[in-house]
Amino acid sequence: MKKTTFLAAAIALLGLSSLDASAQASTQQAQTPVTQEQEEKKEKVTQDQLPEPVKAALQSDTYKDWTVGEIHKVVPATGETEGSAVYEVTMTNAEGQTGVVRMNEKGGDASKD
Repeated sequence: MKKTTFLAAAIALLGLSSLDASAQASTQQAQTPVTQEQEEKKEKVTQDQLPEPVKAALQSDTYKDWTVGEIHKVVPATGETEGSAVYEVTMTNAEGQTGVVRMNEKGGDASKD
């Protein structure tokens, strides 16, 4: 009789703990990710449309082994007084690795701005 009572108590305890674990998992999934409010205007441009400092930076020794792919001009959302245009240049090297370089209008690193 003691074994049956102990076994029933153990099963009940395991059942309650598994319900508690599934309740925690469902509350974690209910969280919604925070979206970024800042909207940017992104337009595709050609290499000829780039400012001279950006062209010079792309032709420097730093990027000599990279091939220029798509170029996008990213302008801050209207109403923002801060920030200027940023150029996102997608590049590929000889090994097939792809990277994105963000440059400001002066040809400098836009990630430091």
